[in-house]
Amino acid sequence: MKAILRIAVCGILIAVLSSSTGGKNIQTGEDVKIIQNKKKPDPPKGTPTKMILELETVIGESDDPGKAFSQLSSFVVEDDGTIYALDFKEQKIKVFDDSGEFLRAFGEKGQGPGELQMPAGVFLAPENRLAVNDALARKIVFYTKQGKYIDHVSYATRMQLTTLIMDSEGNFMGRELKLDGQEMFFEIVKMDAEMNTQFSLDKIGFAIPVPGSGTKINLMDMISIYQIDSDGNIYYGRNRDYEINVYTPEGKQAKSIRKQYQAQKITEEDKEEILGRMDSVASMSPINLREMFEFPKMFPPFQTFTLDEEDRIIVRTWEKGEEKDEFVHDIFDSEGRFIAQFTSKINVSVWKNGKAYAVDENEEGFYVIKKFSVRWDS
Repeated sequence: MKAILRIAVCGILIAVLSSSTGGKNIQTGEDVKIIQNKKKPDPPKGTPTKMILELETVIGESDDPGKAFSQLSSFVVEDDGTIYALDFKEQKIKVFDDSGEFLRAFGEKGQGPGELQMPAGVFLAPENRLAVNDALARKIVFYTKQGKYIDHVSYATRMQLTTLIMDSEGNFMGRELKLDGQEMFFEIVKMDAEMNTQFSLDKIGFAIPVPGSGTKINLMDMISIYQIDSDGNIYYGRNRDYEINVYTPEGKQAKSIRKQYQAQKITEEDKEEILGRMDSVASMSPINLREMFEFPKMFPPFQTFTLDEEDRIIVRTWEKGEEKDEFVHDIFDSEGRFIAQFTSKINVSVWKNGKAYAVDENEEGFYVIKKFSVRWDS
């Protein structure tokens, strides 16, 4: 969630400066399958429903600054367990092996070939390459996995692209920031490998937050989540309703996964915590970011979701657990049926070869990547 908020706020800043229980019901509409789940899990008989995460390794926990993270913004994991982690503050990609041993780092700040100005995401690209999104330079930079610069693709004709993800074919999904009169909006678009738009999924509009105008943005309403499975299908959730829509790689809706839920109230403590996460972004600008945002009375249905290797959907909700920073997670199977829940502080962002990886902070408050083994029980 911290990363989502930071990237969303960065995109705006760049533009400004430049009660039921059990059961489910599967229906078929006009070429769209609707899976309606109720509040409690109801898995098919024999389905493993208990996911157990056991910590194996902590990556980036070192007294050597070169082997630790200053500000970890994105990472990817290869099939062999090699981790490529993007240190936003240091403008470097740091590489670790499957056991968490530091291997090398590459990347330099600058405007020359292969240099980076504001790296916002790293991806495993086709043809055995790495790709890095340089948000400020508005380009995708390609490297060998050893760190040698290959080439780049520009998207300088666009105002801004944030929260990019890449599919196995090298296509991208992203949030394109646009301006239309007195309204700004994010358009959720799919692009090919050359950054040409293939289609649009959604538009999320908001008034331009001119300092002193009193105009404010509902940050919660701006958040939308999208993921891509191994077949290129797109999973998209707008966060107004507990609904995740599934689209084919060509953009045709195939499925709608829905769930009843109990909305969670946003407290003053919640507001202060969320605003506090913007401190690193606020340091980039003289604008008082706290005056730019407002909050609804209730949280949206979920914070984020990911897909594991079997296309289960793991949804991190806003429902709190018993301990601080714990949240309830809902698990749906590949058909979209609500099969399980668990409560955890861990927010997994990568699932690979029976392992789960999550960005966290250690006791000293430094960013690390935690690697977990994943086990399922009935």
